[in-house]
Amino acid sequence: MIVLISVATQAQDEILFLNGKIIKGTLLEKTNYEFTFKTEKDKEHVLDKYRIFSYTQNNKENIVYEYDTLSGNFLTVEDMKLFVYGERDAQYSFKPVFTNCVGLGIGATAGYFMHKESSFILIATPLVYTVTTLLFPTKVHKRRLQDHQYIKNDEYLRGHERIARSKRTQSALKSSVVGMGVGFIISLIANKSSN
Repeated sequence: MIVLISVATQAQDEILFLNGKIIKGTLLEKTNYEFTFKTEKDKEHVLDKYRIFSYTQNNKENIVYEYDTLSGNFLTVEDMKLFVYGERDAQYSFKPVFTNCVGLGIGATAGYFMHKESSFILIATPLVYTVTTLLFPTKVHKRRLQDHQYIKNDEYLRGHERIARSKRTQSALKSSVVGMGVGFIISLIANKSSN
């Protein structure tokens, strides 16, 4: 049984997209333009080759990306590899917990006073908070990374920053909108019972 599990694990293929996302499963077919891939959940996908950086079979990474300025691929293969690895690490290691907590608090406060004071100008709070988060840089959390060998490379850091900033911005907007809804409901209940 252990042998079967290890064989199944080794046989698992992997596709690394240009945005740093990874899917695992089985590569069924590849052509000059697309890949047919079956995920771990037995869903079959036809993937455009231009969206893929590399695929891994039998623990060997095969790079699909080609340096070609005419098609918009301005980074060399090595630079793009570092950029995509930075994106990949950010996809799986960057968690905007602090941003979410602050967003919930700010949103809840704004929602509470929006109802209590009937001040609908506070509806812009999630947007203002989200834009404010763009002023601050993101950090690479070393302890969450499996591999530290690329951490001082500029392209790696640019890739990590791109995804981390995107995740933080989306989280800021979502958490502050949810917080605003919660604050509005709390104010509605609190002020109703006090009347």
